[in-house]
Amino acid sequence: MKRFLIVLVLAVAFGVVSYRISYHCAMASVVIAPDGTDAELGWLKREFSLTPAQYEKILTLHHAYSPVCGGHCARYMAAREHLQSLLKENTAWSPEAGATIEEIARIRGECRQSMLRYAYDVAACMSPDEGRRYLAMIRARILAEDPVNMMGNPL
Repeated sequence: MKRFLIVLVLAVAFGVVSYRISYHCAMASVVIAPDGTDAELGWLKREFSLTPAQYEKILTLHHAYSPVCGGHCARYMAAREHLQSLLKENTAWSPEAGATIEEIARIRGECRQSMLRYAYDVAACMSPDEGRRYLAMIRARILAEDPVNMMGNPL
């Protein structure tokens, strides 16, 4: 019984130490913002060599834009789900399905416009060269992707 307890204690200690080491390694590359919310924007700070002042401006823009983006996404997802339910329920074409498709396209357009405005605002906070590089990367992504794919990975 004594040997079992020693093995158990060693196994638990090994597990705790392993977890702490792997957690530390995983978090070493994450830069924490002053408000503690950097999981989304740490890459931007590193990739575009932002100064603390630039980063703070972009962080402010990001916090202001997040609810706007969330609203677009919620409306887009609700319209898609509504269309899916209409298509499952009906065996013939309905004007409501056509109107819902038009609504999805309208929301997608609003979302893209809003994301592009936000991207230009973010780029304006960067140095001119980095801002141009950021816009080149973001414009292509915004125009190519479905808004649903942008969720969880904001600009």
